[in-house]
Amino acid sequence: MSISEDDTSVRRPPTADGPAPDVAPASSGPPPPSPDHAEALRLHGPEAERDPVALFARLRALGPVAPVLLEGDVPAWFVSGPRELRQVMGRPEWFSRDCRRWNHRDRIGADHPLRPHVTWTPALTFAEGAEHRARVDAIGDALAAVDRIDLRDLSHRVAGHLVDRFAGRGTADLVVDYARHVPARVLARLYGIAEDSAPIADLIAAAIPDPGAGPARRRLHGHLVELVRDRRRLPRADVPSRLASHRRAASTEEVALDLLLISTAWQTSTADWIADTLRLTLVDAAFAADLGAGRITVSRALDEVLWRDTPARNVLGRWAVQDCELGGRRIRRGDLLVVGLAAAGMDRPAGERPRLFFGHGEQGCPHPAPRMAATIAGTAVEVLLDRLPDMWSTPSPRGSDRRPSPWAGGPLHLPVTFGPRRT
Repeated sequence: MSISEDDTSVRRPPTADGPAPDVAPASSGPPPPSPDHAEALRLHGPEAERDPVALFARLRALGPVAPVLLEGDVPAWFVSGPRELRQVMGRPEWFSRDCRRWNHRDRIGADHPLRPHVTWTPALTFAEGAEHRARVDAIGDALAAVDRIDLRDLSHRVAGHLVDRFAGRGTADLVVDYARHVPARVLARLYGIAEDSAPIADLIAAAIPDPGAGPARRRLHGHLVELVRDRRRLPRADVPSRLASHRRAASTEEVALDLLLISTAWQTSTADWIADTLRLTLVDAAFAADLGAGRITVSRALDEVLWRDTPARNVLGRWAVQDCELGGRRIRRGDLLVVGLAAAGMDRPAGERPRLFFGHGEQGCPHPAPRMAATIAGTAVEVLLDRLPDMWSTPSPRGSDRRPSPWAGGPLHLPVTFGPRRT
């Protein structure tokens, strides 16, 4: 959707004094929270962890843009209106990815839980302008060289090998034993890692947004640095070689950071997408019957999961370049905006596919990453349901197995039993 300069839903106030400099001055100090934040809801704490979907509904009732408080009661804006989301994700000249613009960044201490997500690094996450476009184009080209049929065949082979590991024992945890490993092992093969050499695959599988996953991500980063160095010496027909060749002038560290972003984003979203689709077949009898009878396709089932509770519920990472109005709220220069994807799914337009969940505009997921993720997820679901058609969930000794987070909502465990049901 194109947005003209006179679009009234994103409007620069008459008092604004022109575009912001590249980085907001650190010495200016944070402005006082907007008066709107008197009604702010906390996007952290027990309520946000216990029932984030109910919290998203309360935020949606406050409008397409709502005030929230992050950990430490740091103020931010929660954007969940589909039109407003397209504007925030599609207009980098108004809403930047550079965390150094944040007018409250001095409140994020060394032990603040958000610090890893709002500390600037030369990663694609914070890149802008020509630099961002060049890196996204390189990633897109490196991924686009993967043949779609070859990707499906690889996904089918990986999924089948994983099912073989537990098919004979009659029980499995579909997250720990299956969903978490399918995308990781597919991606490792696309990186040119042999199937019998699993360290990188295991590290990718462990690079999830759970407490304690930081060490795995750091080890993965170290392996990727070495992988890029190796591919620059001896290129192969794989993703790291194509990416390194595409970005010859980039440092080994920058290419490794791009691979790290592909690995962690791909792993988390695709693994949760697989697990949530399988969970829905276990808890929703009508959904399972429609899928089993062919009344809905696996592709439609994947879409349904995105609408109901997308794996990436909310995303940090847009900062206002200048004062503006968005969704009827006054946004100050340097304010942080939270991209509320799960809440946006509560207003499902009839017949529309859930495209927003992969981002929007030039700062969305690099093409063809969403299509590749859907191919891997769909194949994983098909293989498991074909191989284990008689499968039912079993009670978990841990109680609730949903990730207790407003940020990523996939299941942590999905215990099942399969085979002839004993009476």
